[in-house]
Amino acid sequence: MEFEMKRLLTICLVATCVFVSRSGAQLAPPNSTNPTNAALRYWMAFAVLHDPPADQATAELLDRVASGTSPWAEAQLGKILDDNREALAMMQRASKLSFCDWGLEYELAHQTPIYHLAKGRVLGRLNAVAAVRLESNGQLAQAADAWIAGIRFSQHLAHGGTLISLLSARLSLSPALKSLARVAPQLDADQRKQIAMAIGEIPDDGFDWADAMKREADVLAAAKRLDPTITAPMPSRAPVDRAANELRADRKAVLDAVAQ
Repeated sequence: MEFEMKRLLTICLVATCVFVSRSGAQLAPPNSTNPTNAALRYWMAFAVLHDPPADQATAELLDRVASGTSPWAEAQLGKILDDNREALAMMQRASKLSFCDWGLEYELAHQTPIYHLAKGRVLGRLNAVAAVRLESNGQLAQAADAWIAGIRFSQHLAHGGTLISLLSARLSLSPALKSLARVAPQLDADQRKQIAMAIGEIPDDGFDWADAMKREADVLAAAKRLDPTITAPMPSRAPVDRAANELRADRKAVLDAVAQ
């Protein structure tokens, strides 16, 4: 399942690169000037974000720690988190806002800039890793707060997006759900209530997959009208349905855990 989802994300990334490379658009913040727009805060976090080393070993270790399949590794990852303390703090504060508008201009079809997703994937993964670090240091309540921030960030990152937005946001949502299901029985009643409230704010299957698929089809159709040479196909529905079902099960596991 994990391999299929990574493959689907790769396909979406390749298609996106084909589309965006033709636009020549530069990195730009959303158009909204709403002072309570979480997207503006996230762009501030992206501005101070230090990308982790790009070598495969570090990337794989970050993935394993974020997903909970490897223990915390202070020697290898501590400095990466320390360098991103400011970005993570901004991201966690922004996640508490209710409104998020990335200002995506889908009227541009395949030329719509979505560069925020790459930064969002990095920041979401680092947040999950930071939560594991807190847990390893005995700060379980603070770790739970970070995972809750990851859930809310995932919803913001996915908001108004096509399928690639949801797949990118899932990299923040999945580790948070799995981790909270694991630690919830160790938390007090107030903390479990906070988790239940955060879970209650998201759809049963994690995201609005139907809306994203519809937007995907609309953008692809518009892109082909503008440039008939574009041959990118619609992603297969089967792995999307599997991803939705997996998130539905993960969400239920958290609710069951906080009810204990």
